[in-house]
Amino acid sequence: MPPPALKIPPLEFIAVEILYASVIFITCFLAYRRLREMYKISDYRSLHFFSNTFLFIGLAYFLRFIVEMFYASGLLFEEISFNDIRALMVLSFIFLTYASSAAMLYTIYSLMWKWTEKLPEEFFIHVISIILALTAIILRSPKIIVLSQITLMLLLVIAILINYRNYRAETGKGFFKRVYPLYILLFLFWLLNILLIFGFLPPWFRIAIYVLSISIILLTCFRILTKL
Repeated sequence: MPPPALKIPPLEFIAVEILYASVIFITCFLAYRRLREMYKISDYRSLHFFSNTFLFIGLAYFLRFIVEMFYASGLLFEEISFNDIRALMVLSFIFLTYASSAAMLYTIYSLMWKWTEKLPEEFFIHVISIILALTAIILRSPKIIVLSQITLMLLLVIAILINYRNYRAETGKGFFKRVYPLYILLFLFWLLNILLIFGFLPPWFRIAIYVLSISIILLTCFRILTKL
């Protein structure tokens, strides 16, 4: 029996996906460059971790952009076999889960590195992210992805609260007004994108999430380029 046919999504849907992914990865690249420049000047370790947050978000959306371009061109379905397509989709899924988890963990590290000597080495971020990605693909359950992302988001909230308490005790509210909106914006961005995991969302709702996500990332990048 021949493998089931894979249908290319409607052109309008592909165009929206390409636009969404391209705006996100370009914006994240700009934020990453700015934060790396600041890190080289100040050697402030938090900036190293925070810049990698945008690096991995950008990489995830760059891969998403490439996959959507394959859809748009039709090359994916004309030049390789069904098994190759499945393999590529699996690898893409693994990398997207890995990159998303790594981005969240880097954000947590950027908040917590100064306040605890028990923080594991940086390679721990990649080990945990790979384990989460492989677990999700082996069990073939979107619930695992949702659960892991929600867990990381809860850890991020805890890190934000702990770090805010310590920084406010040291430097007052001025620092909070300048830096913490970035973490809150990223939290909202990830919260919105968790909803996209569910495939039953109506198109208009997905587009609304795309618009909000782009707005959040653009605002975050603007604050990084102008306020830091």
